[in-house]
Amino acid sequence: MDDARVAHLRSFVSADLTPYYDTHFNLLRWIQGNPGRSLEKVAAKLRHHLRFRASSWDVDGIHERARDHAIHRHLPVTRCGLSRVIPNCIVHVDQSGYTDHAGMFENFSVTEIMKASIYDLEQMLARVMEIERETSQQASVLYVMDAEGVTNSKHVREVLLGPLKAVSEFMAEHYVELVKHIVVINVPTWAIALWAVMKPVMPEKTVEKVRLLSSSNWREEIHSFMDPSIGPTFWNNEKHSEFLLKMERPPKVPKREHVKTLEKSSNLLVKAGQEHWIDFNLEQGDEVAFKVTGNTNFGFAIVQDSGEEDAYSMRQLFPFISCVPGPLRVTIEDSVIAPHSGLYKVWFSNTHAWWSALTI
Repeated sequence: MDDARVAHLRSFVSADLTPYYDTHFNLLRWIQGNPGRSLEKVAAKLRHHLRFRASSWDVDGIHERARDHAIHRHLPVTRCGLSRVIPNCIVHVDQSGYTDHAGMFENFSVTEIMKASIYDLEQMLARVMEIERETSQQASVLYVMDAEGVTNSKHVREVLLGPLKAVSEFMAEHYVELVKHIVVINVPTWAIALWAVMKPVMPEKTVEKVRLLSSSNWREEIHSFMDPSIGPTFWNNEKHSEFLLKMERPPKVPKREHVKTLEKSSNLLVKAGQEHWIDFNLEQGDEVAFKVTGNTNFGFAIVQDSGEEDAYSMRQLFPFISCVPGPLRVTIEDSVIAPHSGLYKVWFSNTHAWWSALTI
């Protein structure tokens, strides 16, 4: 049954599939992550992802490059090893409470943070694909979020519910069913209350994956998900010494100066519920450099128009981001090179707003 559905899905997206990504389990994950949807609708989502992979970010090749983005100095390596409890499952531990998310968004653009985060997700995917080649069985990731150190401040809540939420949703859109469970440990009381509020409005598939372990017995409970020997040593206390992996705490992000005034820039006003397009006819090899800022959340992409109906469906030169979290603290600054001659469009969207205008 799965083989037939995967083959059918492959036939819908064959023009965009690359040899690297074209595996049975990669396609199966998209079917599993979209229960109840027709294969045509699943194919539309997968095609969007494949066109993201083929964008200027060259996603297929990311896992082969060095982990040397400036942000990586402040994002510790999360991979611990095989669970040995859950079959074919790789454990990653995220030091949520010690990672300086607020400092990142104050000092780096949201798209640079996405690029740095995608590197780690592509490393996860590459390792999962390797296990699947070796075992002919589906593999997955167990993601452990260590909330020790997370504070209940207004600034932290703004980051969690604003830019960090937007980045997480972007990743979840593209890395469907890669993570099997999200286990949260060292959960403060206020976070449990926040989870109770957020849970009803979150996707059902996400809610099903989350496990909040008890604040007092999580060191014992984590054994049911992973071999404790691959847990970081900073989990040990006077009663526990079974966690053996040495993992460094990430340093804070130093403050950097940013010039917010854009020279020779022009303002663009997009009314609530509206989109705006800027068209360019480009020759192969032409470079487009840009700096973008905005006063509220907005959608952004640079796409090639080949007759599709909307930006979501078009081939992506700069990735389609449905929600860039605004107001931007750091200007998005980048450049892209046209791989083919043709009509390209810069897309701005304010469709999430009910009455507030967007100023770009």
